[in-house]
Amino acid sequence: MDRRTMLRGIAGAAVAAPTAGVLAATPAQAATHYVMATEQASGRILRFDPDAWTDGTVLWKAPSTTGTWRNLSDVKRRKTAKWGSVMLVASSGEGDHLGRAAMIDESAIGSTRTGGIVWQATVDGNPHSIERIEGRGAIVVATSEGPTGSSDGGGLHLFVPSGDGGKPGTRAAKFYGFPGAHGVVHDPNGFVIAVGTGEVRLYAITGNAAGTRLSYRTRLTFSDGAGRAEVGHDILPDHAGSGYFFTSSYNVRSLQLVHAGNSWQFTSAHVSGADHVKAYTRLPNGVRTWVMPGSGEGRWSSTIHFSSGSHRTSGARFYRVRYHTTSFG
Repeated sequence: MDRRTMLRGIAGAAVAAPTAGVLAATPAQAATHYVMATEQASGRILRFDPDAWTDGTVLWKAPSTTGTWRNLSDVKRRKTAKWGSVMLVASSGEGDHLGRAAMIDESAIGSTRTGGIVWQATVDGNPHSIERIEGRGAIVVATSEGPTGSSDGGGLHLFVPSGDGGKPGTRAAKFYGFPGAHGVVHDPNGFVIAVGTGEVRLYAITGNAAGTRLSYRTRLTFSDGAGRAEVGHDILPDHAGSGYFFTSSYNVRSLQLVHAGNSWQFTSAHVSGADHVKAYTRLPNGVRTWVMPGSGEGRWSSTIHFSSGSHRTSGARFYRVRYHTTSFG
């Protein structure tokens, strides 16, 4: 399958039961739903209107495009009791794979679109994704590699506050090994869901404040059809339905978390055979958006794709695209 065919497959995907309703045909677009993206060339978080494409509105600019701040890899907006709306950002770094995670108070960002950092930490292991655990003040960072000197092939770094509502410490309280961890999201049912190499994992959240911990519950495995584990790239909510979408080196799938008996289980369905999609989600109006590197682009892309029409920004290096919202799902 060539890349053009794969793009058409993403834009027009349909899914068999039980998740067919998740990917119903795109309805007429009635309202603007902004998206935001990590742009690695300039180290900026940009917001776009899919219907009136420009070079984008700068939401925030990283202090540097080198060292631990190089290669912004993730952004999410969340609501907090203490700071109001915040942005969570992660950067993969360079060299010895030290990266950075940060929480930014949106109301404290200066006129130059810099500053506003209320928490940050150096994270060892090539950070790819970040999430905040609502109500506990804890932050989870997914890294594709383990800490320097360890034998772990990636995992989740849990940063916890010293007291109720406080900022997390700058050193992880706990590391949970998970090979190739690339994406993490907080589920409204009170779980953390992460995607890594060949698996989506579900973690229960226990304790509170400094005692917050994750407890593995179940997993969904996936492969390339020949029994080889795929590299998972990202996981995002479906904002026009229920559940999530997760991407890998071989395809895009939808994911549902269902309560079965006394436990929770995952079910998934194929969405598209497109490869190396870095991010994929559906906006509340039904329009789908994704980032997939083109020929010669490496891990990033100069194009943000929409099922309603794609847009290219010359010189840009987009890595992840998200719905511009503070909602968890």
